[in-house]
Amino acid sequence: MDDSFTRYLGSLAASWDAFAKAHAGARAVHDDGYIALLDPEHPVLTNAAVLTPGAVPEVLGLLRPHATWAVWSRDAATAAALEAEGLRRDVTTRPMLARLPVRSGAPAPGAQVLRGADPGRVAELNGADPELLRGVPGLRAYLSGDGESGLVLLPHGDDVNVSMVATREGSRGRGLAGTVLHAALEDMQHEGSRTATLQSTPLAERLYARLGFSPVATWQEWGP
Repeated sequence: MDDSFTRYLGSLAASWDAFAKAHAGARAVHDDGYIALLDPEHPVLTNAAVLTPGAVPEVLGLLRPHATWAVWSRDAATAAALEAEGLRRDVTTRPMLARLPVRSGAPAPGAQVLRGADPGRVAELNGADPELLRGVPGLRAYLSGDGESGLVLLPHGDDVNVSMVATREGSRGRGLAGTVLHAALEDMQHEGSRTATLQSTPLAERLYARLGFSPVATWQEWGP
């Protein structure tokens, strides 16, 4: 694996470890061919990233007892193995990495950023249970001053994992997410982070590219 993808995957795995520590009954599983997070209480977190086709049977054995889950592939052979198991293709996402400091961007007019925000408010912006993000060790939450946009960070070594970036529908197009993300990553750079990694939907990729993020792979998501 190339260095950029390795950094992304290491931070993703560390973030899943942190979520598993916060939720009773959850567990993170690491193997040479995959990583997985299993969380019966919060099905949105039950995912596995499969790196080799030979890991598919073991991964599906972990996931299938759960009511809701997703599995991700990044190469054609693993995709073929998942398709042969009867799984259906879902969305594609792009792991991305930026070298810090991020590119300068014009903040939204009059925008302020709340550091140390309540993670539950960020979860709500994502349409999730507020308890999803509370109690996760090392997690930092950021919100725009009006509470309309937010995200969370989980540092891992000299990288920082960015997730749960969301803006309330009526406030989109005002540059709030970019302003919050820029401020959050400036903070992390000052604390010694060298890179930032995240996973983007196609819709958000342009936002991240403006701040200097570049794709390091493509995940094809699959479901039962």
